[in-house]
Amino acid sequence: MDKEETIITIVGSVYAQEGAEFVYAGKAPECESCKIVKVCHNAKLREGKRYRVVSVRKTKHDCAVHEGGAKAVEVEETIITAVIPTSQATRRTRITYTPVCDDVFCKGYAFCHPDGLTEKGRYVVLEVLGPYSECPKGVKNLKLVEMRSVPT
Repeated sequence: MDKEETIITIVGSVYAQEGAEFVYAGKAPECESCKIVKVCHNAKLREGKRYRVVSVRKTKHDCAVHEGGAKAVEVEETIITAVIPTSQATRRTRITYTPVCDDVFCKGYAFCHPDGLTEKGRYVVLEVLGPYSECPKGVKNLKLVEMRSVPT
């Protein structure tokens, strides 16, 4: 895997731990008047994408959103494991993601709709992990893959 660019942002102190993951949800109304809003909501962060904390800075900041304050962290976008049709499951292929199934009660739903993956989003298949034959709905010709979003 290529070394990804890290992004500096601010997260609640409770979440400021190496390895912690979150899906960026955008600004809360309380953020508008904050003096460090541009760091918290770094222009490189993309709504709906999942990030992993790779390092934590020591300085603690007051925060109207996070009880207990917030800390600066370095994050990188995470690799997402998902199920896609076999026809799209080729390493280094760019795809437009469409979920295989929309049944929210299906026990395999998390593989079709993992956090950080958006419908009609552009992704590159990094690795094909193998066939996915555990679809409770009986959908055939599926592969479990690792993907990362394509920068816009």
